[in-house]
Amino acid sequence: MKISLSEFEHQINETILKRGFNYYKRGHVTDVEELDDGEYEITVEGSEIYTVNLKVKGDVVTYFECDCPYDMGPVCKHVVAALFYLQKDILATLTSPTEKTKKRPKEKSVLKQADELLETLSHNELKSFVRNVCVSDKKFRQLLVAKHIHILSPASKELYAEQIRVLVNTYSDKYGFIDYSATFKRTIEAMANDAKKNLNEGQPRLAMFIALAIAEEMVQVLNYGSDDSDGKIVDCIEDAYEILKMLTEMDLDEALHDELFDHLIRLFEENIFKGWDWHFHTIGLAIEFLKKPQEKERIKAVLDKIKPNGNKWDWDYSQAQELSMALIQKTESADSVIRYMEKNISNSNFRAKLIEIAIEAKDYSKAKIIAEEGVIKEANGSADQWRNYLLTIARKTCDTENTIRFARYFLVHSDDRYHSPKYYYNVLKDLIPSAQWPEYLENLIIEINSKSDGFDYDRISKLYIWEAQWDQLLELIRQHANFDRIAQAERYLDESYSEKLAILYNKLILAYLKRNIGRNHYQIVCRYIRRMIKLGAQSMATNLIKELKNTYPTRRALIEELNKI
Repeated sequence: MKISLSEFEHQINETILKRGFNYYKRGHVTDVEELDDGEYEITVEGSEIYTVNLKVKGDVVTYFECDCPYDMGPVCKHVVAALFYLQKDILATLTSPTEKTKKRPKEKSVLKQADELLETLSHNELKSFVRNVCVSDKKFRQLLVAKHIHILSPASKELYAEQIRVLVNTYSDKYGFIDYSATFKRTIEAMANDAKKNLNEGQPRLAMFIALAIAEEMVQVLNYGSDDSDGKIVDCIEDAYEILKMLTEMDLDEALHDELFDHLIRLFEENIFKGWDWHFHTIGLAIEFLKKPQEKERIKAVLDKIKPNGNKWDWDYSQAQELSMALIQKTESADSVIRYMEKNISNSNFRAKLIEIAIEAKDYSKAKIIAEEGVIKEANGSADQWRNYLLTIARKTCDTENTIRFARYFLVHSDDRYHSPKYYYNVLKDLIPSAQWPEYLENLIIEINSKSDGFDYDRISKLYIWEAQWDQLLELIRQHANFDRIAQAERYLDESYSEKLAILYNKLILAYLKRNIGRNHYQIVCRYIRRMIKLGAQSMATNLIKELKNTYPTRRALIEELNKI
């Protein structure tokens, strides 16, 4: 998101804008440093002290970040406070060049001064300074060691894992919980960026070590205590996982291939990602990555260990079946895939694929048998998936009786998961003889009314609308009136029944105010009085307003809202 310094008030949520302005106005912006041309580090003091970093080019803020835990939108109040400061401090300079020429020469930024010092100070002076800071600042000491420990020891996955554990210990409280820390997360992000850089520079083994270390250690941070309200820790793991995926798509030498394959299997066997999607995705990567027969057998052995637990919905077993099929697709024939799905047809995804394969091959008899078996096996709401296939088969085979049967079933009972109710209505109207349609429709409505799960106003009202039966629709609304239903029906009934709709609004408003008090309720009432006026019932609305003022003279907020009409 890019922000205009001159117009950011129009880009930011009003509530956050007010809070940020109050921070700025009360002097919470306490320290502003221009690190480099257009790069600012701004300290904003609130319940805690937070740091805002921004990059400004001309009138546009091209980058901003705050280390507070706010996650309800792109801009927090601390960033807004910083924007107000910058708007006052530098925008006037941009728009008044004559004023700019009067200013004294700009001082060197802190970053430029630091660069000059690094060039000027001797090696021993820098060593002495860094050592002194290490002695006095534990976090700096830990960051220095974590960032450069690979210089002291041969690179390995364990070495980078130890780096991360050092950082975790540094930023954990005494209970082992890591509160929100932008610095901690940015350090891990920097490690992930190093891994990507290693990939680009032809060092895939280093990239693998770093990615594995991040993935394994950071998932422990997620599992055992951290504030990840901004999702950055998950993002770090996703980055690491993406690096592993990129490695599996590369032409690695045999030794590195074997090493990475072993790691992928180990991650699964040791349940490193248990409970997260990455757990089974890791085996999916191994399947895509495999090259050797023994690797196939190793994956198969791992998946064969996962047995059904007896529950109706067994996620782990279902995932193991899907991966087993993917393994067969990768290494065997299409016939082998079909045989595997037929053997494990209790998996609903397999049943659906087998039905679709049969329909595509125009083997409708086989498709029907599989779908009917699904209805029997799952004699509840989930059976609708198979009934939908049976409707498709009936239509393709011109089986009018079953087409009508299933279309009626879905029109009465279903949601919009497979088709809209209008689809089933059209199917029925096309197939039922026109002379029989009125009686059929009446019986259909009776059946909908008699459903055990309660009265279905929406479904019945749609039938009246599709049939243009406006008298019946008005009567249905009259019997089951509420504000929304009347408002939705206006587009169909306003020409012929505007006065009757206004009368319904009038009645509902009087009843509503007997039960509800408060300005928000009064605003609702006034909204529907305005709808009465749009329906042409000006006189009725005027009389209603008078009646309400006389009935509730002490409700000042109501009187105020009525006076606005």
